[in-house]
Amino acid sequence: MKNPLQMPLGLLAVAAAGAVHFSMPVLAETTTEPPIFNTEEILDESTLEVEVIEDWHTDTQGGTTRQKLVEIKVAEWWPGKDYRIPVRMIVPLEGKAKGFHITGAHSAESVSKESSPNAFEAKLLANGVGMVKTVVKPLNQIPGKRGLEQEMMQKFMKDFDSRYTTVWIWSMTLMRATTAAYAETEHFEPGKVAGSGGSKNGISPATALINDERFTATCSTVAFAWASPTRRARQKEVDEVIAANEAFFAAVQAGEVDVEKSRAGWYRGIMAGSPSKMPLAGLKAGKTLEEIQSFADRILDRLSVSANWDALMERDVDVFFEPHTHDYVAYDILWGAQNYPQIPTYYAANGGHSMQRHPKAETDSQNREAFLWHHFFGGEPLLSPPTSRHQRDGDQLEVRVKFENGPEAESGRLWWMYDRAPAGSAPFLHERIPDEQWAEMERDEATGEWVATIPLKEGASNIDFFSNHGKVVNGYQQYLSSPYTRVELD
Repeated sequence: MKNPLQMPLGLLAVAAAGAVHFSMPVLAETTTEPPIFNTEEILDESTLEVEVIEDWHTDTQGGTTRQKLVEIKVAEWWPGKDYRIPVRMIVPLEGKAKGFHITGAHSAESVSKESSPNAFEAKLLANGVGMVKTVVKPLNQIPGKRGLEQEMMQKFMKDFDSRYTTVWIWSMTLMRATTAAYAETEHFEPGKVAGSGGSKNGISPATALINDERFTATCSTVAFAWASPTRRARQKEVDEVIAANEAFFAAVQAGEVDVEKSRAGWYRGIMAGSPSKMPLAGLKAGKTLEEIQSFADRILDRLSVSANWDALMERDVDVFFEPHTHDYVAYDILWGAQNYPQIPTYYAANGGHSMQRHPKAETDSQNREAFLWHHFFGGEPLLSPPTSRHQRDGDQLEVRVKFENGPEAESGRLWWMYDRAPAGSAPFLHERIPDEQWAEMERDEATGEWVATIPLKEGASNIDFFSNHGKVVNGYQQYLSSPYTRVELD
């Protein structure tokens, strides 16, 4: 399996775009670094060079929406190379759409066909919220884009210009599609703009949210929210990851670890510390570690939600992240929980790209629907991040979780694992939460806490744990996690 985020999501985001130099309504750059996105380039309607493929019309599948299909120029990526992409806009049958939900989680082929709204999309439209669908895919999966990634990487490695990265063009796609939609003034009026999706379609709306004030929310799955030391390519963390990888693959070679050959190769290619990742790829290209770390800091300071949390909260935006527990994109869940427990987060046990979830992981989550409905229309409040505390009593560990603010959860379930490998390493991904390491939690009516006890494993040095809590909100099943926690036992 080829990872479409291979470069950006290793030790740093090599292909990550971040800082933007925007005037209102786009976030202004506050550092002295040169801008990565350009205000005029994003907001200039004239440079969209719109080609109308299907003009506004009532859809022929159910006659319940009006739709328009266009192709726009996202950017002249480099001199002589225009990057063009299809965009489908959908509004209610009558009246203007006030704001919209946007995602790039579509193929060029599917965007080219009339869209038949699913039940949730139909509810958004019925309540006046439009939809914008475009294409955020690996470049070799987009017609006419094969070979662009190789050219892009050659330009990027020359001088670390973040313009020549996939996340830059992916995020630009969403922002330029927003410009195209708002240019349709007879069909859209300004309102909330919420992005959602998984992987690249989770990272790109988060990047757009940070850097474009027209965006008001992101619901990002298997996507990172944090600028951890590992992601910033700090030497100590890099060394720990490489050492863990070397020990793991030596054990695989010796037959001490059972892993399929294809999956072992997948681990080698996608995890932090592999030769294709920063900083190793940068060093191979002749960059110094200082240059690599400087790039990491500059980009992540404008890319990650954690690094921009205060500014985002001042804008009163909504965020929700589902990194899960075993994902090569979102490996910094422990650091994130330790430093930003206020970010609403859900961990599906053993979940991640191409991972088999724990047999007791939730199967009825409607987090995206619950999040988007509340963002656009309010209603019942969503669960807010709970606090967690623990106490050891001999060979047991008692865990208590409490919802201090907002509504109370209706259920609780706890998971744990011992002596987990360094974040971002191959064994971090490979070693799962065992099937038996979970427990239902009970609510202590006297304290209002959800409680469970873990029987500790003899000889373990540390234990990681988290709990998931559910509640039906506005008719949708929401799940929220307590902070991912590590306790030293030795």
